Amino acid sequence: MPTVTNQVAASALRGQGVRVTLNAADSANLATMVLGTVCTASGSSKTGTIASIDTFGNSFVVNPISPATRFDGTAVGQLAAAVTVTY
Repeated sequence: MPTVTNQVAASALRGQGVRVTLNAADSANLATMVLGTVCTASGSSKTGTIASIDTFGNSFVVNPISPATRFDGTAVGQLAAAVTVTY
């Protein structure tokens, strides 16, 4: 399964989508991503689905798999920079 690394910390609140920002090398993976694909955040094994893809930019949005959960890494309520996302 492909992996990318988040570059910018983002708020990851319960039931809300979180933006995963990529570097130039990882941005090439945006072309192969598919809406609805299940993703996992390293460190927490929390899952979500790809909700939107900025194919002309360098990011995508992941919604938590359940409205009662967050898509975050080891830092509660935040998808920190350097968190690896597997999709």
